[in-house]
Amino acid sequence: MEIGIVIYPAAHLPSVWGLTDLLKYASTFVSTRQYPALRISHWTEQNGHVVKTFDTQFESENSVDIVVIPPSFEPPISKHDAQGYSGWLNQLHKNGAILCAICSGIFTLLETGLLEGRTVTAHWLHRDAITLNYPNVNLDNNKLIIDDHDIITLAGLMSWMDLALKIVEKAYDSATMRDFARYLLIDPPSREQSFYHAFSPRFDHGDATIVKVQHWLQNNYATKIRLEALAEQIAMEKRTLLRRFKKATGMTVIEYCQHLRIQRAQELLETTSLSFEAICWQVGYQDSSSFNKIFTKVIGLTSTEYRKRFKV
Repeated sequence: MEIGIVIYPAAHLPSVWGLTDLLKYASTFVSTRQYPALRISHWTEQNGHVVKTFDTQFESENSVDIVVIPPSFEPPISKHDAQGYSGWLNQLHKNGAILCAICSGIFTLLETGLLEGRTVTAHWLHRDAITLNYPNVNLDNNKLIIDDHDIITLAGLMSWMDLALKIVEKAYDSATMRDFARYLLIDPPSREQSFYHAFSPRFDHGDATIVKVQHWLQNNYATKIRLEALAEQIAMEKRTLLRRFKKATGMTVIEYCQHLRIQRAQELLETTSLSFEAICWQVGYQDSSSFNKIFTKVIGLTSTEYRKRFKV
């Protein structure tokens, strides 16, 4: 199996070479099982053509089976530069290749048109840019990795290690992948982006009145929120408030408050030894069981699991 890694402008080269080395090491790891080695090649666009710049088997003809588009720590690739890879990627996909994008690498893949109607993931920082410019793409920011068979997307900047294990699984089998992960002392790709959830409310939507409401909620989320009183406070009808708040923030007022409460609960779970019941009271919930259900639904971990994983 040949894995082709795309080196576009501003691609994160440590990810490129880290993935290259890890896959080469995987080939060494499976050699005692008489499995074939993985072939790794690098590709970049030059003067309108995508050309090979590195290959672990230079002497033989290329047949790329999996394409990897790495992340970038700089702003995402421009539409113009991304389109330079579109024809090549579409042809490989037509020939049966699996296309993979890590974090901001998805912007190169988006220009192919192959993601329309698909459910993909990317880092939450890119949520607005993707939903605004590619409305026909379904974005799930809770997932760290989405394997849609012929398209694989990953959210984390450092999730190239998760992708390496996923490639080992596809090249060989699940048992080999798990053995390789244990040998490396790393977890198999079973985490979720929601585990690292950080609520980042938008304030740049242009509705000054709703911004005031957001600031008020930031300071009062632990109190009982009465929508009628809130609407009266800003001299607005309740229905108008609900409509404008949802349009500006993408959430209902109740959902917004829940996320503020969850964010504070995360901080307290990470930095204190308070019981979850005490934390619930601090963030405005009297029923710890009810709040734990909401917490688990949003984060993907129970409060106990979250504290065990992230407590400082």
